[in-house]
Amino acid sequence: MDTKKDGSAVATPTAQESTLQQIAAHGDYFGYDVHMRRRALRLATGVAVIILGFAAGGFFALLPERNTADVEEIVKGIDKLIGLMTHEIVELPEVQKHPETFIIEIIGILIGYTILKHTSEDHDDYCRAFRRIEQFYTPRARRQGWELNTLCVILATAIIISVHAVIMRWGMTWSAPLVGGLSRLSIAAGCWLYIYGFVMGARTNLFLYNFKALRLINIYELGASESDERREIQLAEKKLCDFSSSLTSFATFFGILGALALYFLPTLRTTYFWMPLAGALVVTIVIKWIVIHYAKTKYEPDFD
Repeated sequence: MDTKKDGSAVATPTAQESTLQQIAAHGDYFGYDVHMRRRALRLATGVAVIILGFAAGGFFALLPERNTADVEEIVKGIDKLIGLMTHEIVELPEVQKHPETFIIEIIGILIGYTILKHTSEDHDDYCRAFRRIEQFYTPRARRQGWELNTLCVILATAIIISVHAVIMRWGMTWSAPLVGGLSRLSIAAGCWLYIYGFVMGARTNLFLYNFKALRLINIYELGASESDERREIQLAEKKLCDFSSSLTSFATFFGILGALALYFLPTLRTTYFWMPLAGALVVTIVIKWIVIHYAKTKYEPDFD
């Protein structure tokens, strides 16, 4: 256990953790980098697939109406299910004109959700197996990760702005489904780049990984074999971690709820239905960064 200049205690690696650090320094024997690269790809793909489902739904609305009896029955069943779940608050958009549109959107949501769910479960399993990993990325590797993130942000922003600039310039004469489809298509591409770049950059921040892994550790097991002082530090970090996780859950819930309201409710429907989710995401990232920065500064300032 080390102390800061002001006399407060900070966490230091145990002998076992130091050994793991020495092993990791000679190569990625934990499979961490491969795991995080795969996670970045899957997270980005899962979100993009959901948005692509809505984009495809917009493009399908351009096709001639084909309200077959089978399609109508499928939509009626989905409509009843949604009505029961939302107490008849939500109704399907343009059911009479293009019922297949909603079916495509539902398929996109299900595929994207499945990808995200499996990715989350895989990451949780990895965190349970490796609860703490000491820093083994070189400063150059960390810099390259954030350079990739910067490049992805620039490309994503350029794609979204360019497509919407074209829509604003020439889209006045285009049909609403075409405009909506193109807008969502650009957002899907942009979100893929944003998420992939961010996760690839953040993967080199192993304090962040260790901090988030605390949420999967039973509070009664945490630091059971450590000194009382170190256990208190780990418990304090876990409290901050749990707060950060709760914040993410609440923000995600309200962001999705707002996005669904702007997409499905007749009086609120807009092509910018994704804005509540984006806003919630930005606010969450800022607050979580503050929490994590505070935890690192207070408890493990010398981690890197």
